[in-house]
Amino acid sequence: MAEKQDSRPARPVLALRIGITGARKLRADQLNRIKHQLSHVLALAKEQMEHLAVKKAVTESYAPSKEGKLAPELHMFSPLARGADRLAAQAALDLHYDLSVPMPFAQAEYEKDFTGSDKDHPEEVPLAAHQDLEEFRHLLAQSSAQMTIDSRRNAEPSGEDVSAYAYEAVGRFVVRHCDLLIAVWDGSHGNGRGGTADIVHYAAVSGVPIWWIHAEREADPIWLSDIQDLRDPLPVSESPEQKLHTHLARLIPAPPRVRRHHNNWIGRLASVHREKNVSPASVYFSEEPKPSNPIWKTYSKLMAWASGCKPRYPQVHEPVEPIARYWFRHYQTADSRASQYAARYRSSYVWVISLTTLSVIIGALALSLLRVKEEWSRVLAVCELATLIFIVLVVWASLRYEWHERSIEYRLLAELFRKQETLASLGWSLSIGHVQHLADTQRLSWVSWLFAAMQRSAPLPQASKMDNETARAMLQHLIDEQITYHRDREKMSLNAAERFEGLGGLAFGIVLLCVILKVGSEAINGLPYMVLALAVMAIILPGISAACLAIRSYAELQLLAEQSRYMISELEHSRIRVARLNISRPLVSQDLGAEAAIVGTTMLQDLEGWGRLFRGKLMEA
Repeated sequence: MAEKQDSRPARPVLALRIGITGARKLRADQLNRIKHQLSHVLALAKEQMEHLAVKKAVTESYAPSKEGKLAPELHMFSPLARGADRLAAQAALDLHYDLSVPMPFAQAEYEKDFTGSDKDHPEEVPLAAHQDLEEFRHLLAQSSAQMTIDSRRNAEPSGEDVSAYAYEAVGRFVVRHCDLLIAVWDGSHGNGRGGTADIVHYAAVSGVPIWWIHAEREADPIWLSDIQDLRDPLPVSESPEQKLHTHLARLIPAPPRVRRHHNNWIGRLASVHREKNVSPASVYFSEEPKPSNPIWKTYSKLMAWASGCKPRYPQVHEPVEPIARYWFRHYQTADSRASQYAARYRSSYVWVISLTTLSVIIGALALSLLRVKEEWSRVLAVCELATLIFIVLVVWASLRYEWHERSIEYRLLAELFRKQETLASLGWSLSIGHVQHLADTQRLSWVSWLFAAMQRSAPLPQASKMDNETARAMLQHLIDEQITYHRDREKMSLNAAERFEGLGGLAFGIVLLCVILKVGSEAINGLPYMVLALAVMAIILPGISAACLAIRSYAELQLLAEQSRYMISELEHSRIRVARLNISRPLVSQDLGAEAAIVGTTMLQDLEGWGRLFRGKLMEA
């Protein structure tokens, strides 16, 4: 991608998001216990965050407040349904959490559900309809952000009420946007679609840890870390308080430093007067933009010449919506850094391969001229030495400044931000579990950490502000851009591979001809200079052939073309599904969000394949 001007990247805000799902009908005799357990877990999380805020690994990684002190932002996500949602919201407000309220419908429509206590359940806390409504409005007025899943409440064409689907959607929204889910739940599975059991299961599958407060009986809270804890729980080894402490200690601080590994002598030379352990996140925040230089455009110009085309990269424009603009600005910086380092790394291996070929040619000429004019041979020997020294310097610079590693890390980070920009506009987000799977090495762990930290400090998505037709057009535009890019990349890769293969084959054919002519000339006692010239050509041309093969192999052109072909097929299937969506159907925004998540995951899988493909291609002399 084109290099852009950028400044140092902004650090994330230290934040934690806690969500609530739970029963609406709570027994009066269990109310005080539930309130106490809710306040306990929220106070525990606040205390742990304040404890982490003074640690060096945290203060160096997050943006301080205006006063220069690192103060954690604590967010509670609650739909404010009667019962557990409101108890958790009030407990959070009492502890000075910010309250964010996702609602299944627009406020006026949502309020129609607040009808007071169920007369068929006299054991629950008594609440009149007007009290129900006043309680909701009182809490909503204290919230810092609200959003609606769908502004309407029309029935499906079949006549089916969509309420259950809307409550399921808002519950899943809470799960996707929290780091810990509190569940006030009786442990049963009879709540139906959108009920507490359904949302708890969704969270467990998504990898969001759950603090389970029993809704019906006196019991200590239970920590659920994944779906296996629901299906086949292990014996309790730690208290939920200890597990929360461990969870936050892993979630909040930046990953520890990683050791640099350089096995060859140039790598060890590049490590002189440099720390053995590196913090990639600190480097990302502190380094300045790299100056542009024509020498780093070698690779792109070579591929444009070899393929006769150039991929059309998606045009990016700063969006108007705050949540999309937040992600776009982070994307811009990461994309610029990724492009700068990729240009350096790719051009450097083109230079190394070319200079290696040149050294072979100079060596062959020096050897041939040794018999003719010794002075010329000495000059060429010096030129060969200079070429080899330049190769060492290029490899040294690539290893010392980690062009290869940073190009991959920054590209992964940029594309995560880019995908999240689209998803956040639809009220969705990338799965942190999937992101952690992409950043599956110790060196890459900072990428998933930073992305998660940026998610926690992002503004609340406002999906309802975009009408469904606009949302579909935006998603289709993203798909079309990606299809165009992959078609161009496939064409460029195939054309370049064919050109390098043709040049290598031609050079080999000429070598074969030169050897035949040389053998024939020697057999008939031909001119010595002709035999010498043919011998030199027989040395030079294999070097050129090997250079073509090396560039073709190092760039993995055939595999890139196959990746693009697969992506085109998957994206075209997504385009068909998006085009078939009935925009007038209730809650179609959730279908659009789900399709956007599928497209985002598909694009990340392509990125994962690309990263694995090039991660091992270290610069070597």
